[in-house]
Amino acid sequence: MSTMNEIIKESLETIKEKHLTLTPDTYNSIFCQVAKSKGVIVEDCQKIEKLISRLDQSFQSDITRLKIQTVEELVSFLIATLNRLNPVESAKLIKSLVFMNKRVLQAVSLLHNKKAKELANSSLQRLDVTQSYQNVELIKDKWFNFINEYSSDFLKKLDSYGKVNKEDLKALVDDVLKILDKEPDDSGVYKKIAPLLVATLVPSIASSMNDELATISYELKNSPEVLATTAMQKDIEKFIKKRVELDKKEVEEKIGALDRLLDNINQKVLALMKTSQISSEDAKIIKDDLNSINFNKDSFESIQMRLITIASSLENEALNFHKKMLEHQHEMGKMQLKVKKLEEALLVAKKESNEDFLTTVASKRALDDELNRAEEAFMRYGINYSLCFIDLDKFKNINDTFGHEAGDVILKNVGKILKKFSRNVDFVGRYGGEEFLVVLPNLSLNQAVSFANKICKTIERYKFLYKKDEIKVTVSCGVSERKNNSSKDSTIEDADKMLYQAKISGRNAVMPSVG
Repeated sequence: MSTMNEIIKESLETIKEKHLTLTPDTYNSIFCQVAKSKGVIVEDCQKIEKLISRLDQSFQSDITRLKIQTVEELVSFLIATLNRLNPVESAKLIKSLVFMNKRVLQAVSLLHNKKAKELANSSLQRLDVTQSYQNVELIKDKWFNFINEYSSDFLKKLDSYGKVNKEDLKALVDDVLKILDKEPDDSGVYKKIAPLLVATLVPSIASSMNDELATISYELKNSPEVLATTAMQKDIEKFIKKRVELDKKEVEEKIGALDRLLDNINQKVLALMKTSQISSEDAKIIKDDLNSINFNKDSFESIQMRLITIASSLENEALNFHKKMLEHQHEMGKMQLKVKKLEEALLVAKKESNEDFLTTVASKRALDDELNRAEEAFMRYGINYSLCFIDLDKFKNINDTFGHEAGDVILKNVGKILKKFSRNVDFVGRYGGEEFLVVLPNLSLNQAVSFANKICKTIERYKFLYKKDEIKVTVSCGVSERKNNSSKDSTIEDADKMLYQAKISGRNAVMPSVG
């Protein structure tokens, strides 16, 4: 009797906590749930199971799928099933459901989500044009993909500014406005100043400073608050002084090169004048004519006539020069085409050296450079970072079963997923084969493990399609934190060991499981 009283008490408390209306059906449903959780068999709670067991197997499957738990729900299901057997009622029901879907889509189109609005308007257009089974299935699949890929992680960007209500858009806007009305803290000031400071340092005439500029930019981008440190202030001061000196030297060298170029052009023009049967004496006469003009004593008409004479001489030289240029125009065209092709090849080669050609994430070379910058920031300013190795499970089996082209499609999509779910400050690169590495600045081990779990679950749910086949893909992840290791290399080795542990533990896992 004591146990039954406990079940009754807990049932009433559950109804109160869930803010449910106390009705016989509600009480009966909650009472049976509580009794079942305590292992108590109540005959009245088994009534619906007995009724369901007497129905056809196909009806039992539908009831299980719909999670029917009360007699009232069972009666409603049977009534709906009987109504569907009536063609007139079925047609009315379908028409009513389509109309309801249109109203729901119209409501979705009013929400402040661009992708959802576009998909809702597209779905409405399809329903207006035709209402075939195939069309409805297509709309359903698009909404399934939208739900599967939707992530509200972008709202986490607001956490650094203060607590906001993320469940209601109007309340969220009100909270943000309240935050904006407050006096900004020092960290917010640094975040605003840091990008402006980097912009004032770029570009530099002296290209040799680009590596040092990249290091300072990386540090300010990931941790703007280091502006308050004496070390960063001294580094910026040294950088500016060094840049000024190098810029002066670079300008002097460029002016010298320009002088040499002008001298070379002058010699070539003289040579061209000789080949055009214009003697050096003629050139000297033109020069002397210009020098002999006295703008203070000569009359306007006299200066005008002498300039016309000089212009005529120069015009004749220009005509001869143009004639020679026409003769060599074809060869010059060939040379320009070769130069253009070489420039294009150079741009492609430069891009390929920093970007993986297949996945479009960073190449191994660019990844090494980023690791070096992260390590330098850690050693100089104590800016921590974590590493996350991501390796596709049983990738060889996928290539053997579906072909290497299918494997390439999967690698390309995994690269897109990693870039999509990473922060702006994170750095995603292809480490080799089917293995990726993500550099996570200012993330602890726990935070990096959470990131890896999100990636692991996203890829597991993602639909990888190749031709008509849907390929199941999972990944294993290994995570390490720099401050827990003695060097950059040991941090990489630690993450690699964790990846190995994730593989031998059954794959589709993240190690360490708890940071």
